[in-house]
Amino acid sequence: MNSFHRRILSASLLLTLSGAAYAQTPDAPAATPAAAAPAAPAPAAALLKPDQVTGEHYKTYLYKRYAADEQATKAIRLFARRQTGGAVWLGTGAGVIGFVASQTGTKTDPSGGTTTVTVTPVGWAVLLGLFGGVGIGKLARFSNEKLYLALAAYEKDHAFPHYVARRID
Repeated sequence: MNSFHRRILSASLLLTLSGAAYAQTPDAPAATPAAAAPAAPAPAAALLKPDQVTGEHYKTYLYKRYAADEQATKAIRLFARRQTGGAVWLGTGAGVIGFVASQTGTKTDPSGGTTTVTVTPVGWAVLLGLFGGVGIGKLARFSNEKLYLALAAYEKDHAFPHYVARRID
């Protein structure tokens, strides 16, 4: 996402929030009793785990929850990018392995000669290990459960785990 899209997203979010706040403002100020004490701020709702969020994607829920917190938003974007990268590695690997598999076998050229192409088990292991290892590694290390743990630690200490903090700073 380039900076132009980020600015548009931020501006639309601010306009949405200001419009929602305006819509909730009463027309006439209500009379408040003089003896009434100001209400205590409501405690923030506990951070939900990925399997507890229903009706929307987990990251959508997190973006709404941390709309005003730049560091948390950076961490959420980091996890989203890494998960996308893991899926891309797996998809690319599947395509490469499919292409290599389609090229194996015996082929006959027009002059009557035959060519046999095979891939050794080590070759298959290298392809599967490279694409599968990187893709699954990204998906496992940057899963929604790990994002939940990182954000829970951030809410508690206002510090992300080292592997997150070094990538967002």
